[in-house]
Amino acid sequence: MNVLHLLSNSKWTGPAEPALNLCVALRRLGVAADFACSPDAGKSINKVAETARDRGIEPILSFSLSKHLNPVSNLLDRARLARFLRAHPYDLIHCHLDNDHRIAAGAARKLGVPLVRSSYHGSGFPASGANTRLLAGAGHVFEPSRIAAEHDTRVHGLEPSRQTIVPGAVDIERFDPAREVPDGRRWLSIPPGAFVVGIVARMQTHRHYEDFFEAIRMLAARRPNVHVIVVGRGTRQEQVGREPVRRLGLEDRVHFPGYLEGENYVGMLKAFDVKVYLTPGSDGTCRAVRECMAMRKPAVVANRGMLREIVNHDLDGIVCDGSGEALFRALDRLAGDRRLAHGMGMAARETAVTHYSLEAQAAAVKAVYERILAGVR
Repeated sequence: MNVLHLLSNSKWTGPAEPALNLCVALRRLGVAADFACSPDAGKSINKVAETARDRGIEPILSFSLSKHLNPVSNLLDRARLARFLRAHPYDLIHCHLDNDHRIAAGAARKLGVPLVRSSYHGSGFPASGANTRLLAGAGHVFEPSRIAAEHDTRVHGLEPSRQTIVPGAVDIERFDPAREVPDGRRWLSIPPGAFVVGIVARMQTHRHYEDFFEAIRMLAARRPNVHVIVVGRGTRQEQVGREPVRRLGLEDRVHFPGYLEGENYVGMLKAFDVKVYLTPGSDGTCRAVRECMAMRKPAVVANRGMLREIVNHDLDGIVCDGSGEALFRALDRLAGDRRLAHGMGMAARETAVTHYSLEAQAAAVKAVYERILAGVR
């Protein structure tokens, strides 16, 4: 089974890592999964291409694959892709972003190659005629959630028979609490025995930081051992982060390590006792929640987007309405009962291993490939 994956980007954001990880996991299952991405990273390093090589995949850089619609480069890419497919026959084309889907649709249809699409819109593709037309040209769509699947059926007319719900996945070996990683608590000089609340989100006004810090204000007044780690950066970090922390008198409780990568990021997740996530961001599938769950951390999430489908309320985390008061009650409950928090964390790891592993995702995707190809043949 030969499958060509397309990613119209060169930046290590959004679906880049999930798409690449899926290719790696599919190869372990015997699928010849090739990976094409944009060669143009401007003056920056093409991290997508370099990471692909690091993970054992030589990326195909034969197409422009610009992130956004460009009539000229798209037209040229369609011709290049058609020539490439004639010279390198593939059984399937798997698209991950809108523009690579636009580019591939015509060539796939002309050459009779089935095209499938992964969605990273946790609540479904935004309502637009362009998206409806795009989905009409996909033989199958991998949906990240039940909410997304139902939305795309209702709004875009996508038949359930052309959908499969495949939850987002994380590398449970990388995000393994038993691994030796940098000590985030020591780095930030957090005292032993502290109850650490972590949040991973870009510091923007729409990420509900005001509700989060209101909850922390109430929690700190009740629990003197509470500390907070805010992982992320953004153009509004002074407005939504540092200024409220100063105003609320929480400077000695709230730590801002900024944007973290690699082992430093994993080590910081390990420093958490509980993870808070309030609204989906650029990654609508909320991968950061699954990463913390894999690290054996319970998640307190707001009932927004697909978050309630990731966290099983009162089993591996808590789902609330996202208000400051509701967040405070959930966090206070866990801070006051470490055994409960530990038990939810153990259940979170089990959920991640069972449902959110790369192996589980790849097996589900491969099964759909096989079903499609059986129908073609």
